[in-house]
Amino acid sequence: MRICWTKGEGKKALEYIIRRRKENASFAVIADEVNHRFRLKKPVTRSAVRHAYLKYVADNIENDLHTTTNTEEIVSIYDQIEKEENEENEIEEVIRQAKEKARRERDKRIMQKLLKERGATELIIEMFKEQIQAYEWMDIQPPEPVNIFPKTEEALLLFSDAQIGEHITLEETNGLGEYNIHIFKKRMDSLVKQIREFTYIHQLAHNIDTLNIFMLGDNVDGIGIYPGQVHHLDALVIDQMLIGSEKIAESLLKLLGTFKKIKITGIVGNHGRIGRKGENPSYVNFDYLLYKMLERLLINYKDRIEWHIPKSNWTLTHIGKVGFLLLHGDTVKAWNGIPYYGIDRADARLTKMLSAHGKTYQYLCMGHHHNPGDVDSANGEKILNGTMVGGSLFSINQLHTTSRPSQWFFGVDPEKGITWRYKILLDEE
Repeated sequence: MRICWTKGEGKKALEYIIRRRKENASFAVIADEVNHRFRLKKPVTRSAVRHAYLKYVADNIENDLHTTTNTEEIVSIYDQIEKEENEENEIEEVIRQAKEKARRERDKRIMQKLLKERGATELIIEMFKEQIQAYEWMDIQPPEPVNIFPKTEEALLLFSDAQIGEHITLEETNGLGEYNIHIFKKRMDSLVKQIREFTYIHQLAHNIDTLNIFMLGDNVDGIGIYPGQVHHLDALVIDQMLIGSEKIAESLLKLLGTFKKIKITGIVGNHGRIGRKGENPSYVNFDYLLYKMLERLLINYKDRIEWHIPKSNWTLTHIGKVGFLLLHGDTVKAWNGIPYYGIDRADARLTKMLSAHGKTYQYLCMGHHHNPGDVDSANGEKILNGTMVGGSLFSINQLHTTSRPSQWFFGVDPEKGITWRYKILLDEE
């Protein structure tokens, strides 16, 4: 795109160039000024300004040739232009040489610094070689066995977000997620199997007779929780509870083969809500009914299976002297992932509220967010449980994120707190 120097902004710019040349301004300086002052079709360069000016001079000289015979004046103009060009070229050469000199000095400083650092490093290495003597070879014998003094620990399972009845197909998630009642049952079997395996390993060293299960809600998928949910259900809510209670009860009976005692605490989640949000008390919830159904199904094992089902949507419980505060987690707001700041705020508020009543806890446990994680706090941890589902339609298609189905399994010293942990993955055969 060429600039027209005979009209509009181009003409004004050329007049400015001529005036500035009469003031002995260089072409480079004039080019910067023109770009700043005038709205031309494109930025001008030094050479473009020079070309426009020389064309103007040549056109005027041609006109003068028809009206004057004063060739000395014409030659003088060309000599002046050539002199100015030479001066500008000399200035540019000086600048180029200064840049080259600065570059060489910079490279020299860098090289000197590198050589100095390398010299210091090699000197340290030489000093180590001189001062440190290698161990003499010896025939190393196996160390004496470590004395293990069996102690009593309790196992702890966080169980949440099974969302029994949710139906997710591979077609809806581009092959990234699938879930239905059949998969739920398979994952329950895998969960029980891995709990028994990990417990057996630790029972070789310690007495682990009790399993605590913290049920953190959303264990049924519910109905009417979000628009269109009915199209993504494998079973309606009554069947969710019947199928879920039967499978969970069966799993608990299997675990009685590993543990002498099972203690279960159950709180509700938002998916089990009955009615609109805030319309009913928190315990008017299908999670609450599921826990009561399980308690009734297993009434003949009440000497070995204990139930604590509070009507509040959070509770404080203990394993020995170690406090655990349980809540579902839907009151902690998140955006596209784990709500670290929201958890910190909730932890601070709960700690302050309970301390006013002389109560404390070391571990804050919640579900809901479908991302397993743990964050240290001043005297314990904030722990987020995983989900039985894995990637959901919402997380995959809206948030573009997913996680593997998992549940946390811990060992707890009644005096010291959590001693070992496993994130039990449920999508492995």
